[in-house]
Amino acid sequence: MDPTEALPDDALANILGRLQACDLAASRCVRKAWCALVDAHRLLLPHFLPHAVGGIFLNYIDYRRPRFFARPSTERPVINGDLGFLPGYNRDFEPIVDHCNGLLIYGTEWREFFVVNPATRRWERLPRPDACNFNTYLVFDPAVSSHYQVVAL
Repeated sequence: MDPTEALPDDALANILGRLQACDLAASRCVRKAWCALVDAHRLLLPHFLPHAVGGIFLNYIDYRRPRFFARPSTERPVINGDLGFLPGYNRDFEPIVDHCNGLLIYGTEWREFFVVNPATRRWERLPRPDACNFNTYLVFDPAVSSHYQVVAL
């Protein structure tokens, strides 16, 4: 018998919740009961999601591209809102089409789409869709997976 089975769930959750994120994730593989406990108490969620909003992107029709708004700070901002590292970003009005948990979908007038992580400044060009009229949506939950999904309807 495992000695942790004698512990109440709240006590074990308190103990596991003190682990670093990578150790906590690894502890989910030790026992099925621990995996269920970590998931039920959502212990990993605070490790993956930000504790505060660093800023927001807004699409203004009067401007040529989205604007990043952040609280003024004396420290260097964690996220640089300049998306100039994207191909063709400075040419025309190209809006942020959708966003989810820190990732953005950025679209061009030629119906090219990019998934962008402004915090890491990494981006990926999406395959060009065959349809002409559709809406593009981004699905991303870092607490579940490090992979995103893009849905075009």
